[in-house]
Amino acid sequence: MDCLDRTNVVQSVFSRKIAHQQLFKLEQIEKPQGAPFEKFPNEILESSFKNVWTDNADAISILYTGTPALKTDFTRTGKRSYMGALNDAKNSITRYYINNFCDGYNHDCLDLAQKKLTISSNLIKRGWFTSLKLTFMSILAALYIASFLLATYFPYPEPELNDNEAEYKV
Repeated sequence: MDCLDRTNVVQSVFSRKIAHQQLFKLEQIEKPQGAPFEKFPNEILESSFKNVWTDNADAISILYTGTPALKTDFTRTGKRSYMGALNDAKNSITRYYINNFCDGYNHDCLDLAQKKLTISSNLIKRGWFTSLKLTFMSILAALYIASFLLATYFPYPEPELNDNEAEYKV
């Protein structure tokens, strides 16, 4: 888990606390206790907060790293799952691949701007397919296939809605 994902967890704690305070001032809920992960009194509100915050984490992470956020199964449901761990492994390997093999131009621009790199005409021409790239692509392909097979044969159970929540489902 990198700093992007840790920052998202900390920000979710702050946003949850602020949301509790705002709802209290609007007289929508009782006075909050102040616990970091204090749940909202309404299950629909709690579920909506988790889903919106997880979707936000995925959107920011995709912009920044090229992959969805890590540990979103825990953020969304409060529980870790095998499928979530497999998705985290897949996303971590994808991030590693992007950072080390596809993001060179951006790193070179930053190094040039900070005068850590000088422009040189002595570049070594390498082929696109190196053994390390092929290894990472093979591992990534295996993880995608494994996650597809797990999702097919062991689907993640959808939470059941009671009669009160069913009318609010979009």
